[in-house]
Amino acid sequence: MRGTAKTKRIFPTSLGVFSPTGYVVMVFATDGDAERARQALIDNGFNEGDVAHYRNDEITGEFEKSEQHVSDPVQLGQEVAKIQEYLALAKEGCGFVVLHAPEEEAAKSAVEIVRPLGLKFAEKYNRFTIEELE
Repeated sequence: MRGTAKTKRIFPTSLGVFSPTGYVVMVFATDGDAERARQALIDNGFNEGDVAHYRNDEITGEFEKSEQHVSDPVQLGQEVAKIQEYLALAKEGCGFVVLHAPEEEAAKSAVEIVRPLGLKFAEKYNRFTIEELE
């Protein structure tokens, strides 16, 4: 997905389906909260190229595309329930920050930085697991 900010990465996918291994997905009550969190992470030393705010309409578009691929045989391990959960939150107006932070310490530090900014929850996608950080 191409974003409006020049530093926004393509949405992390594999074979057309959301696949954020090595990323932390943070969900905020509003897009404004998510943008403030993105800026706070950058202000606290995270690389601008590793942190992106995705508006709820961007998330909706991406996850609706992902849902089309869920029935593909290669996607048997895909977290279908997660896609549906994020899609529902986006439709409710939540904003998202996706941070490339494969190291555990960086992921936990990021959550501490954004916790006061309306963080609903955060999840780190490891190779085989999803870790609740908030």
